[in-house]
Amino acid sequence: MAAANRPGWGQRLAALALLALLMAGVFYLLVDQALIARYRYYRTHLEQQQGRLEQLERMAASREPIQRLIAGIQQDRNAAAQYLPQSAPSLAAAELQQRVKTVVEAAGGTLRSTQALPPAEEGNAVKVTVSAAMTGDTESLQKILHALEAQTPLLFVDNLDVTARENRPRLASGRLASYSRIQLTVQFEVSGYLRKEGS
Repeated sequence: MAAANRPGWGQRLAALALLALLMAGVFYLLVDQALIARYRYYRTHLEQQQGRLEQLERMAASREPIQRLIAGIQQDRNAAAQYLPQSAPSLAAAELQQRVKTVVEAAGGTLRSTQALPPAEEGNAVKVTVSAAMTGDTESLQKILHALEAQTPLLFVDNLDVTARENRPRLASGRLASYSRIQLTVQFEVSGYLRKEGS
């Protein structure tokens, strides 16, 4: 009776074949999934590269008109008037300091200090920058900023730092006034551009 319950060689071989078939199916599915994942990765990467290629082709197509526009601007006499007229950065910085002093005093402010910063090359131009510190009220600050940025040649105000303090002015009698005024302490940088020689 025990011999009837024991599987024969045919059943064992069939079980082994079924197990081998099952393992081959699992292996195929794993390999298939890995290949599909790799295919998706490469397809996505290819689509991204094609998009980048189209973008670069559009940029290359627009390069020539932009170069013509730049050349036209460089030859425009009105554009040349927007540069500082001096030939050296040190001369331009000295002139810029004088211009800041004149503008601040004309607007009713008090210039505390000016300092020329090192020049910096930017493309076909040299950026000349002056740092300034002043005191005044809001009306004088508005006039100063407008006067500096509305001039020819072009000037740019950057790194503007304003601190406000309320104070009561002293009257001619020596007593403090009953009203108060806002006193501004302002630091800023003014920049202009020199054309590089040969530009």
